[in-house]
Amino acid sequence: MKRYFLAAFILLFATVLSAQPDKSNEVFAFRITDYMVNLTDSVVVVQVELKEGARGIAEKQLGLLKGNYSNGDTVTIGAGKCHLIKGSYYYFAIHLTDKNRLPKKDDLLYTRAEYPATYKGQIYNLLRFGINLQHVSGGAFYSFAFPVFGDRNQEGSVIDSLVTDIKFTGRVMQQQNNGQDRMIASGRFKNKKLFAAMQEITNADVTDFLDYMIARPVMYAGNDWKIAEVFATWMDGGTPTVVKE
Repeated sequence: MKRYFLAAFILLFATVLSAQPDKSNEVFAFRITDYMVNLTDSVVVVQVELKEGARGIAEKQLGLLKGNYSNGDTVTIGAGKCHLIKGSYYYFAIHLTDKNRLPKKDDLLYTRAEYPATYKGQIYNLLRFGINLQHVSGGAFYSFAFPVFGDRNQEGSVIDSLVTDIKFTGRVMQQQNNGQDRMIASGRFKNKKLFAAMQEITNADVTDFLDYMIARPVMYAGNDWKIAEVFATWMDGGTPTVVKE
């Protein structure tokens, strides 16, 4: 009976999270900190810190905790409510679905938040899922504050930079000739060598990939990724894309 109740509880939370009554209040994925307190053997308090600019989480607000891909799985860990707010820290009492899968640092709490974005483009939606793209040499292409000040043109400049980084990486890897190059078996780059194809990509290819990440965020959410590496994996996997109506 307890497990049935919890399953119904999580279904209710998922329904609330997926509803979109107000575009100023949307679902974000926040990485939990290493602060965790066991209230019982099936309820754990976890903590998230709202980044600058985000707001609007209220006491008793619903949240859904899922595994972070970098922690080994993306399962639903549990669900619960915000029961305490201290400054920028928010504490959620999570009812576990499985006592053997306890929360870990960087697991993802999905809950609604407000964010004063002036332009809600691809970068905004990547940030909603905590997806951070980096240069091949390290360093971020954008910050959490980007949507507050950015616009369509500035997002276009970021995409230009992503394209440049991927092309640069493909050229360097081709020159290194270290045995990692391979023929792409399917997709828009079929029968092309990976590193050569990386040097031929366009902005449209990158925007298609970003759309794919946003539509299928489970593996990418809550992590920092070097754009050239994940883009090359997408190319090698046949460039799956989102079908738009």
